[in-house]
Amino acid sequence: MESCKVKTVLMPFSSGVSLDYAVTPEDRLTHAVQLMLLYGINRIAVVKNGHPMGIVRLDDALEKLGLKKYV
Repeated sequence: MESCKVKTVLMPFSSGVSLDYAVTPEDRLTHAVQLMLLYGINRIAVVKNGHPMGIVRLDDALEKLGLKKYV
């Protein structure tokens, strides 16, 4: 499994995405996936310096990690 950062699958931030759970662009993508699975969410906010800058979708993260075919 490739070790990648959240910033590799970052999408623009959209309203309606909760900021209750968030990661930074430099966090490992696997960490974002763990949080999404733990909290049962399909998108997680990406914040930098306390401000939302994007989102990561679970499907995109799993595909980037080569795990999409196992879900």
